[in-house]
Amino acid sequence: MGRYLIIAIAVAVAAAFGPDIARTYLDDGRLLAAARVDDGDSDSDASRTSSGLRTLVLKAGYNGHFQVNAHFNGRPVRSLIDTGASAVALPLDVARAAGIAPSASDYTVRVKTANGMALAAPVRLREMRLGSIRMRNVEALVMPAGALEIPLIGMSALNRLRTVDIRSGTMRLIQ
Repeated sequence: MGRYLIIAIAVAVAAAFGPDIARTYLDDGRLLAAARVDDGDSDSDASRTSSGLRTLVLKAGYNGHFQVNAHFNGRPVRSLIDTGASAVALPLDVARAAGIAPSASDYTVRVKTANGMALAAPVRLREMRLGSIRMRNVEALVMPAGALEIPLIGMSALNRLRTVDIRSGTMRLIQ
């Protein structure tokens, strides 16, 4: 009987603390991607299926968000997938690093952000990559300095994909 009690206590402790320990040591708040998905730094087609479709599989971070190493006009930047954003949104410093420098008069689009209303500059990205997924002439908005910390991959890009599927903490993007 004592043996079973010890086993039951060990199982209860593992169930209570195991997920937090796993998140702390394995996830650490960073992107967990499927093993076959490249980070976009190479020309590998490791995420191309036998049917020729390009697929990127992302696991939600401990906070439930999906992060990805995106490339804007060839510049790699850690970004957040945001299905609630109408467009791709870039912080000003990221846009400048990608060779986009809107003037003050270009900020003509009123946008509602978590911090209130702001003006953004509409632009087109020559190229945007998410792993092996490549898009050209993507509509985006450049946010003024200090209005956005991390680029958002919004619906102006996601709508161009064949499939955006989110289930059980996994997002699958298929082009």
